[in-house]
Amino acid sequence: MLTICYWSISLIIGLIILNWFRCRSKKLHYYSIARQCAEKKRIARDKHREELLKLLRTKYSTYLPDRSIVEKISQSTATELLYGLRKKIFTYTQVTLVLSLRTIKIGQELYCTTEEFFDQAIEYAQKLDENNSNYQEEFLLQGIPISLKDIIDQQGADSSMGISMKNFQPALKDSLIVQLLKEQGAFPGFVRTATLQGMMLPDTVSETYGTALNPFDLTRTPGGSSGGEGALIAARGSPLGIGTDIGGSIRIPAHFCGVFGFKPTPGRITGVGVAIPSVRNETGESNIRPTVGPLARCTDDLVLVMRSFLQENMWYNDPEVARQPWRNERFIDKKRLTIGFYTNDNWFPPAPACIRAVNEAAEVLRKLGHRVIPYTPIDIPEAVRIFVGIIGADGNRHFLESFENEQINPLYKLVLQAVKLPNFLRPLVAHLIRMFGDRRNAHIIQSVGSKTAYEYFDLVIDMKKYIKKWLDDLRKNHIDLLLTPVNGLPAYRHGQSSYLFHSCTYTFLFNLLSLPAGVVPVTLVRDDEQYYEDIGHLNNDMTVSAAKDACRQSAGLPIGVQLVGWPNDDERVLGVMKELESAIGQNQLPIPNFANDIDIYTD
Repeated sequence: MLTICYWSISLIIGLIILNWFRCRSKKLHYYSIARQCAEKKRIARDKHREELLKLLRTKYSTYLPDRSIVEKISQSTATELLYGLRKKIFTYTQVTLVLSLRTIKIGQELYCTTEEFFDQAIEYAQKLDENNSNYQEEFLLQGIPISLKDIIDQQGADSSMGISMKNFQPALKDSLIVQLLKEQGAFPGFVRTATLQGMMLPDTVSETYGTALNPFDLTRTPGGSSGGEGALIAARGSPLGIGTDIGGSIRIPAHFCGVFGFKPTPGRITGVGVAIPSVRNETGESNIRPTVGPLARCTDDLVLVMRSFLQENMWYNDPEVARQPWRNERFIDKKRLTIGFYTNDNWFPPAPACIRAVNEAAEVLRKLGHRVIPYTPIDIPEAVRIFVGIIGADGNRHFLESFENEQINPLYKLVLQAVKLPNFLRPLVAHLIRMFGDRRNAHIIQSVGSKTAYEYFDLVIDMKKYIKKWLDDLRKNHIDLLLTPVNGLPAYRHGQSSYLFHSCTYTFLFNLLSLPAGVVPVTLVRDDEQYYEDIGHLNNDMTVSAAKDACRQSAGLPIGVQLVGWPNDDERVLGVMKELESAIGQNQLPIPNFANDIDIYTD
């Protein structure tokens, strides 16, 4: 009897071990396929890039202007380029050629670009030069090359979202966003920009395209997931770019890279043709909605994009989008407003430079005549619970399935550990973590994980109540706009984003509330601001330790502020962003030294 029992147990153990080896072997096989796919795509991209560079330096070399014009083009915003084209200071071909040559160099050094279509862009520019003797002002973006985040469908390009297994799957047609920009005379997608694999953390890293670098400090991330856009625009490669935002993916790169960014009200701009990190390229979660929006180097450029989107063709092709045309009277309205501001959301105390930036912006707005008053944000821990609970209500299964068995980026390690924890163990684990002083991560542990339909519906109900509570309070205090930090920190060091998720409450709060929000760069970190303090948490809190490290040697990094408005009042937000920008002055805006070191005349 003992012999039979012994052999039965041995057989079961053997089968378990054999199955483990089989699964492990299968997983390694998929990892190998993904790595090969990434390498193959990278090699193809680099070869195509060399061919494009040769083409630009031979066939189109005669169009390259002198250094003074090159500098003027590279330093110009899209609005300034439109003025120069109208006044014939330079040609469409010159603009596209100069920006293409700069972008090649920037992409090679910052790893912020994916696919390039410079040849098509220059051919289009030449046609404009040949056929347009007069500048046609009815086209809002005529001749402007625009970069696109590698999630927006463009015919002939991959919308890979940093996922290797989605390489070599080019879109068959343009997204509606691209069509709308083309209708305004632009060339969207002259270059495409890098994202984080799956786009769920404020970073930009992928197996195919590597780790994107911040032009202000190469040891730092440009943020994410629209980090490639932030880096390229800050480095003066693209004058204007299009990103997406579901938790801060436009605003955090804008803040980290010292550029302007705008997240429209969810549901106001179409998402038709924007890829989804899901096997079926569809999302089943529609309560916290991503939105397409622009990044640029001035508010006027953000406005040009919004006006280009808000056209009849968008509503005709996407009837789910509310028909709300651009209200210019709202944008130019000089009415004095009541602006509430806060420098601390009582969840993640910001670094000194982030606090100073908000206080300085508040003082500027006061001098402009606005009534600027302190405001206390409402129950941010509840916002965290609802946001992470809804976003990952399926246990992140759809998100993980979108990777198609490729190796998951190590940045997701902490996220996946929290998600995979059995729900019955969450209270115990959270209690233990809280005993060690890490209250924020304990709160996250209790909030994430798969939900039943009943639990999910409860979360949605809680979200609606939370939104009502906020809007009622804003109404009670007669608040027209809010002024807040963009993030609790300047640009993170590479590899820190998984530990510093808590500093992103300043952005994802307004995704949860479905409010429009924009970023204005206002200052740089000073020498005496390279430290971090959080007396509310113990020093052994991993978040505090990472924050302290992020603030060390951070002098010179850009810092922005965030302006937030009421639902569908995007024009008013942009109007006050413009006021703040004008009052600060263009000469105060940060320019990375890296951008000034690009020389397109040398290889």
